[in-house]
Amino acid sequence: MLPSEVLALTVLTTEQISVKDLAKAINSSYSRAAEIVKVLVEKGFVRRVGNHVHLADTTHAMLFKKLSRKYDMLKLLSGSRELVALALLNTDEIKRLQEQTGLTYWTIKRALNKMMETGAIRERERRHYLADDDNLRIFLQSWREERESHLVESYAEVVYSSQDIVLKRVPKGKPAKGSLTAFSMFTVYGIRIQPVYDYYVQPERKLTLEDVFVHAIVFSESPIELTDCALLLAKNLSTFDLRKTREMAKKLYIEDKLLDLENYLRNMAVSIPDRLLPWNEFAEKARIYEINPESLLVSEISFDFTLLEKHIDRPVSLYVFGGEGMRIRKLKRSTKDIDIVLEDKASITLVEGGLRKIGYKPLSGDEITIVDRKLEPSGIFIKEGYPRMDLFVKRICNAFLLSNSMKIRAESKVIGKLRLYIMSNEDIFLLKSITDREGDIYDMIALAKASGFDWKTVINELYYQEEIIGRHFCRHFLDSIELIEERSGIRAPFYNDLVNHCIDQAILESIERWNATSLKEIKKLVNYPDYRLRSRILKLVKKKRLIALGNGTYRTTKYRKRNNK
Repeated sequence: MLPSEVLALTVLTTEQISVKDLAKAINSSYSRAAEIVKVLVEKGFVRRVGNHVHLADTTHAMLFKKLSRKYDMLKLLSGSRELVALALLNTDEIKRLQEQTGLTYWTIKRALNKMMETGAIRERERRHYLADDDNLRIFLQSWREERESHLVESYAEVVYSSQDIVLKRVPKGKPAKGSLTAFSMFTVYGIRIQPVYDYYVQPERKLTLEDVFVHAIVFSESPIELTDCALLLAKNLSTFDLRKTREMAKKLYIEDKLLDLENYLRNMAVSIPDRLLPWNEFAEKARIYEINPESLLVSEISFDFTLLEKHIDRPVSLYVFGGEGMRIRKLKRSTKDIDIVLEDKASITLVEGGLRKIGYKPLSGDEITIVDRKLEPSGIFIKEGYPRMDLFVKRICNAFLLSNSMKIRAESKVIGKLRLYIMSNEDIFLLKSITDREGDIYDMIALAKASGFDWKTVINELYYQEEIIGRHFCRHFLDSIELIEERSGIRAPFYNDLVNHCIDQAILESIERWNATSLKEIKKLVNYPDYRLRSRILKLVKKKRLIALGNGTYRTTKYRKRNNK
């Protein structure tokens, strides 16, 4: 709200007044005062009868009057502070306030400092929150609903809104702006339901399966609805981009529900059991949609490596990671597949031949899911009643290389001609951070809690892998680390260093790949506070990874002129 609007409202809390007298009270011209009154009428704060103005009897107008006796409303709501106050209904983190409002870090910081002078906003451990005042919260909720009513149809109910999107539901069949999403699109993806509302995202856009799924989670208010989301996930599990889904869930503040759905599919513990129907009811529904619920479960089947050893004719080394490595160390009850990395093509030829001799068959073509295809295994072998075998040569999951340090840390076990190496908990943890399989976050939590777990080994291996491969996995790794902290309270001791590393890589990429040269241009591509970017740019200059060209511009030390055609 403009300061003049807040000032006019404050005057009107004490008396009914003419537009002329209001102009005098706020030190404004008559025409400007009349314009302010018009805006406040449209916002539902005031009513105008002839030439006189008084407060409206709306909820937000009456609560503004009450709150004006307690707080300095000019400091609380004028300018950008209004957006910040409304966003505080959803989050207490400055980074998320940025996402919600579209404002810069320093704009939000200055707004919060001024708002705290009123006592309506408090700060604790660098987080900002609304004072314990029911009237304040109800006022902001009522005012937000009033603002949203101008964006959507009068009969629409807004469930979520930000600077980018509005998620709303309308009575079935009513016309609405935007694109159908959530439960309205489930039939397209094989889950035939008859929702009583039409669900929309605004503005209109082309939607993916992941969009529809995440929006449905946001709309879910009952165990039945959230269980329907689980059915959609189960039906389309082979085509889901879990990494993209997690990124979207983070932006919409539903990461906890997504993690619960991942566990729920496998009939494992969830954080709030009452959120979902009992698993046996889910299983009954799943069969209606031709989903085999038992195929989602982690079986108790284990693999006897002596069977394989009998069918190979020379020694070979197998490095086991993933769930099987955890099972061997008793950190996990069972696993659906066994992940193995081998050192060369000769070794994989030997192992593949042995697997075929004991009845395993390779998957090919359409049998391999999109998720598995992204990991680029050298071979996937299956046999009824046995765990699946995922084989890799040197490069693991289309990401990390089997490094010498990984080999040294692995725990060895000799089975005849087989030299079985169980990779360390730290390396399994790192590899799980980039596979994007359901349940990986919970596995990483179990690994982090294991006795003797060494965080330093994890971060050192990550940085080493980035250096030798020339690719950066740090941002995706950071997402996993933040999910672990949110779900378990475990904070990696290298968290701040990792954040700085991610910022550094984003700055370098913005310059090398997108030709940004100034802080202003970098800021458009790297969503971090100005002060943080300035600090990291100076550090990069000091490390001689950036060169300051003068006039606030920079280039990397491995600068090459680019053709922008």
